Parts: sequence; structure tokens; C-alpha cells
Amino acid sequence: MTEIMKKKLIYIAFFIGALICLGSCYNDNGNYDYISLPDVKITTDKDTYVATQFQTLEIPVNIDFAGDSEADYEYTWRLWSNEIKRSDYKKVISNQKNLSFSVDELAGSYTLLFTCHNKKTNVDTYKNMVLTVQGSITEGWMVLHEKNGVTDFDLIKTPFFSSRVDKDEVLHNVYAMNGEQLEGRGVKIGSYIDTQRQYVTILTDKGGAKLEATTMQKAFDMSTLMVDGKTWKPENYIYYSYRGTARAQGYDVIVNDGRVYFYNVFGSNNYTSYTEPIKKDGLTYKASKYMPRYIWGSYYGMGIVIYDDLNGRFLYVDKSFKFTTMPDATGYPFDWNNMHGKLVYMETGFNNHDLGLIEDWDSHKKTLYEFNFDEKKLEKAILKKYPIGDCPEMDDAKYYAIGERGPVFYYATDKKVYLYDYTGTNTAKEAYTLSNANEKITGMKILKPNVSFSRKVKLEHAYSNKVLILSTYNESAKEGKVYMYYINESNGTIDRSSEHVITGFGEILDMDYNWAKYGS
Repeated sequence: MTEIMKKKLIYIAFFIGALICLGSCYNDNGNYDYISLPDVKITTDKDTYVATQFQTLEIPVNIDFAGDSEADYEYTWRLWSNEIKRSDYKKVISNQKNLSFSVDELAGSYTLLFTCHNKKTNVDTYKNMVLTVQGSITEGWMVLHEKNGVTDFDLIKTPFFSSRVDKDEVLHNVYAMNGEQLEGRGVKIGSYIDTQRQYVTILTDKGGAKLEATTMQKAFDMSTLMVDGKTWKPENYIYYSYRGTARAQGYDVIVNDGRVYFYNVFGSNNYTSYTEPIKKDGLTYKASKYMPRYIWGSYYGMGIVIYDDLNGRFLYVDKSFKFTTMPDATGYPFDWNNMHGKLVYMETGFNNHDLGLIEDWDSHKKTLYEFNFDEKKLEKAILKKYPIGDCPEMDDAKYYAIGERGPVFYYATDKKVYLYDYTGTNTAKEAYTLSNANEKITGMKILKPNVSFSRKVKLEHAYSNKVLILSTYNESAKEGKVYMYYINESNGTIDRSSEHVITGFGEILDMDYNWAKYGS
């Protein structure tokens, strides 16, 4: 038999076998149960939705079950980001048929997926929709607080100091929009703005983050910006507008465990890391968490001046990024190289002069010192000192706030706020007392959103220096509150009749202003 004949016989055998198998399958009528699947159809009023952050999105769903029982079905709504940088962001947002969803998401594009699941057949039917989330982040008052053991911050938008809104709105748990929780207990929240960038910085005892201020999307973990490997014990975040630069950019500074780290964004496209200046010639220091803020035009190198609590003196950073002692001040009203005390508080005040409250190491008496760090001549930079006079409860003071439109100096205890007349009578009078005996004051600030990027580029606010903001906490009720009052910017008188209260916070740890998007 030839090879060709053998191949033909093999093909014929395979063909006959295939016919037998097909016949067997065709005649097998009783071995299986067949289920006719209903043709489920899902419809919504549209396929594309637009929602605003922190508002509720409602989407009703119509389902044709093709005669099947609705009780046999269950539902799931899922959401995921369409942004390349957040492609792994996915979550379940509802298990109800009709969606009612509080949109606590970052602004951007998302996909909504509705799943209708048959519990008997395990068959799923899907409906895809596109969701665009519009941002609602704008000018407001940020409140860093801890609630149920979790640190986050809320943003108060209020017509009390903003013409951008016509009613109070509180955006809760703003950081959580990033799909994660902050690690640790909050320490500080602060803002940075220049003509090209805006950030919000949050520091906690375990780390923190830097956010894009107009969206609140996380831009950096603090662990990626603090790279020297030293102990993490954050004390303060400070923003300096760099008024002398053509590009209107600046510095921001972190005080960590008595060390100063700062980043100069001038000439840089983005953050890389915070750096501690060089300590030359065996110099030692322990930075206070408070510093002068008025730096434009300073001839002291880079313009950053710090207070050294270890040696009771001021230092500055020179042009080679090194800590340097201040010029000799012998014979002036006081010697900034030998202050002999601890800096209790410092803030920019009237006439852009910085006021520093220092407690003597030995006598423990406090003295208020006035500086003008914008001046080159020492006789104009080292101005006056005010030994504290009759100031009730100043030894118990925990919080301070200083105005810029007049000689306004507040200090506060757990229950009271005092107004100190340092340029006149050298005495203080009670200006405010908490009416609720169960509350205690946890913070105090004056609204001061004005920024000067240069001589011509400025952000000016109608309510700058005109609003006093207090935070309180009721331990028994586990509730924090924010109190706002209009004040006389020249003399500090508090208008108690203007009281504006926002409730619903946890224990308030810090507060600060957030600017609206630059140019908006």
C-alpha cells in the first residue's frame, strides 16, 4: 500500500469518528437542565454626569428584568479614576439600586460602573457612565483636627470674610479625597502661594503631605522631602513670600526638632527636598518654632532670620547657605546676639515690624522686643523693648495673635482673651471670655491673607486684619468649634455682636487660611 493510500484511510477514519460523536451529542436529550437567561436591560437618564465636590450625586436607575423577580438581584456601584496618575484608584460607592453619593473625590474624570447581579444564575449585567467632578476648593479657612483618632482637615467657606460665597459651607475631611488617611496626629497646617504654584502643607507626628492647594490632590509625602534621616519631630511650617524676586516666588520653612529646613522654589520647577543650612565653625543652635516673617530687602544674606533658643540669640543664613551670627549690636537698645531667654512667640505686627516675646532664663520675666528686619542700618532694625507690665494671666497664656494695622497684641488662656497695650499703658485688659464653661480655647489667629510678591504684585484682602478667629474644644462632648469676630484693626476691640460660630469639628489642632486660585 502506498503512502498516499495510507493517508487517505487515516482521514476517512477521523471523519467517521467525528460523525459518531456529533450524533451522540445530538441524541443526548436528558442529561442536562438548561436555563433561559432573562434579557436584563439597564437605562439611566444619561450616560455622562457632572458633579461638584462635596455635593450629592443622585442617579435613578430603570431596569427591565424581562419578567424575572427583582428580589433575585443585587446591585453594586463602582467608581474609578480615568486620570493616568491615579489609574489604580478604584472603590465601591454604593450597594443600592439608585445612587445617592456624596462626591468626596478629587476634581477630574471618573468612570461609574453599575452592576446588576442575578443571585441565582450569577450572571452580571453592566452599565457604564462617565463622571466629571468639578472642583469646589477656593478661598477658605482650613481647620486641622482629630476626630475618632483620625487627623484630617476641613475647609470653611463663609461670606463672613469672603465675597466668593453667599452662605456657609464646610468641606469635611478634605485630605481623605486622596483615598487614604493621614498617618499620626496633626501638628501644623499651612499654605504657600506664588504666581505659579499653590500648596497646602500638613505636618503630623508621623509624617505629613504637601497638597496642590486648588485641588487638594496630594503632590508629595513629607517622607520624600525630608531626606536627612534625622528624628522627625515637627514643630512649625512657615511661608515667606519672596518679595524681591522678579518671578514673585519664595521660601517655605519647616522647623523640626530644633532644626530649620527650608526650600527656595526660586529658579526651580518643583520640590526636591528641604535642606538644613550649613553650620560653620562648630556653630550649634536650637531653633525656636517662631521666626521673623518680614524679609524683603534684607542684607542678611538670604533673608531668613531664626532665633536660637539654645544660645539666646538671633542667627541668619548668608548667601552661601550657612548659619551666621548677626552683626554686633553693642550699644543699641538691646543686643540681638545676647537676648538671654527663650522666644515664647513672634509674629509680624504694626508697620511690618516683627514683635518677639522673650522670657528671661533666670528671672522668667517676659519682655516684648520690636524689630524691623527690613532695614539695613542697625539703628533702624533694633527698635524698642517693652518690659511686660500689668498683664493678668500672661504667665498662663497659651496662644497669641498680633495685628498689622495697629499696635494690636492678643494673648489667650484656656478661657479668656486679653488685649495688651504695649505702646501705651503697658497693661492688658480682658477682651473676651468663653461663655460655655465646658469649652476651652485651643487656638487663636487673626485673618491675615495679604501677600506681597514684589513692589507691584500683591494679593490684598478686604478683611485682612479685621477678623479674629478662635478654636475651642469641649472634651465631654468631643466637639470642636470655630468662633469668628470682627475686630477694630487699629486698636483690637472685639465686636462681640458679630459672633459667627461653625460647629462639628473634632479636637482642633491648628488653623490657617487657604488662598483661592491665583488670578481667579
